[in-house]
Amino acid sequence: MCNVGVDIAAASFELVTRKAGRNSPSKRFEQTPQGHRRAIAHLQRLAPERIVLEATGVYFLDLALALHQAGLPVCVINPRAFKHFAELKLTGSKTDPIDAALLADYAECMHPPLWQPPRESALALRELGRQVNRLVGERTQAKNRLHALGAKQATPALVIDDEREGIAALDRRIERLRAAALELINADATLQAQFRALTAAVGVGEVSAITLIAELCTL
Repeated sequence: MCNVGVDIAAASFELVTRKAGRNSPSKRFEQTPQGHRRAIAHLQRLAPERIVLEATGVYFLDLALALHQAGLPVCVINPRAFKHFAELKLTGSKTDPIDAALLADYAECMHPPLWQPPRESALALRELGRQVNRLVGERTQAKNRLHALGAKQATPALVIDDEREGIAALDRRIERLRAAALELINADATLQAQFRALTAAVGVGEVSAITLIAELCTL
């Protein structure tokens, strides 16, 4: 049986296979759905015992989910544990292929447990929360534009009205997504308790609490 280490970056990931103490050359795949499919096809041919990656940044989750859904034995490890392992191996160099090889070595030596993905409700809430956050940012920009336009005498009334209509449309979209997020939260006892705890804090409103829980619930 072989083990696989995967080092993840924003645009790509490196994959190294380790068998009987020897590493294969590193393979690079794009951090896209198509790249995930290519990596899955490659890994299914290998039939590894474990595929190890770190829980770092925001890029590991989509790949881990794709691997898990394909029936592959994915393990997500704490970056601190991997850092200690690298120190024990006296590895001072740090490149993506070297890290991928070390992760494969970690899999072979440490036998980490298989990863269990977050609940579907948590994943759905993450997407809702991120969309709300994006739209709130767009609304802030639109309000700033409206203020700037209103400060100029030469701005036609039609332009002012158009900007106001855009803000109203964003208000409606945010409210629709906020209601959907609250429905998900209220249907899950754990999320509901977390939401109550956050909104009990002074200065934390519903949208802020949704955004926070949406990111934290998938950790």
